[in-house]
Amino acid sequence: MKNSMAMISTDCVCDIPKSYQKKYNIQMMYYYVQTEEARFQDIKEISSDSLLEYIKEGKKAYSSAAPKEEYVAFFQSLKEKHKGPIIHICMAQHVSIAYEVASEAALEFKDIHVVDSGHLSGGMAILVLMAADMAQRGASCELIIEELQRVREKVSSSFSVASTAALYRNGRIGKKVFLICNALLLHPILNLHDSKMSPAGICIGKPKHFAKTYLRWALRKKNTINTDIVFLITAGCSYEFQDFLKEEMLRRVPFKKVVINNASGTICCNCGAGAFGVLFVRE
Repeated sequence: MKNSMAMISTDCVCDIPKSYQKKYNIQMMYYYVQTEEARFQDIKEISSDSLLEYIKEGKKAYSSAAPKEEYVAFFQSLKEKHKGPIIHICMAQHVSIAYEVASEAALEFKDIHVVDSGHLSGGMAILVLMAADMAQRGASCELIIEELQRVREKVSSSFSVASTAALYRNGRIGKKVFLICNALLLHPILNLHDSKMSPAGICIGKPKHFAKTYLRWALRKKNTINTDIVFLITAGCSYEFQDFLKEEMLRRVPFKKVVINNASGTICCNCGAGAFGVLFVRE
């Protein structure tokens, strides 16, 4: 029976706490973080805190998915442990090449299904945990994939960026936009929709002020929000600021479970220190 159940795997950019990984036996594929000196496996060889300290010194760092041959090796290792079907859940396909690379690698195996989550970070995590729970309860591979495709349209994934320095450094915005945002304390809101990331608005002011603006935007239409679980993902934020965000969030929406975790190095490379996101499901 065990081997007929689906095994769930995903990429480390889903920002799932280790306790959930262990509980559901979720297998994790790494991304790479390339610094000016060396390349590291995200989470395994470099932490987000150390990466943010490195970036703060004015140095550059970039993230990338692993190449096809490493996905092949990863899937091979999973097949050696599990003879049943495997569902691998990737970051939004228009944000990363991981979906394309993993899909090509999966062609070399039988019964490995690669799914575009349409999201990243905690938005991915919600879908991964749903799939893992369904797998543990004996749901078929087909039913799990069908449910993933249905629910991903209801997931809300967004981040508020404290500084546009990382976006400028990685070529995602021009120098003029960066200087204007920096001078006027403008903080972009980035939103995931249709597997693409795009700007959804601007917050103004210092951290606690723009955090309230972002939360008011993210948690609008409260009656449509599923309150079962919410992910609060932060990059280089203090525990005090995390507590502030949690209190403000719960003041607006009475979530039953709040999962707080640090963003992976991959997320930090692109959002920079001080970024944070609230990720949940709408009905």
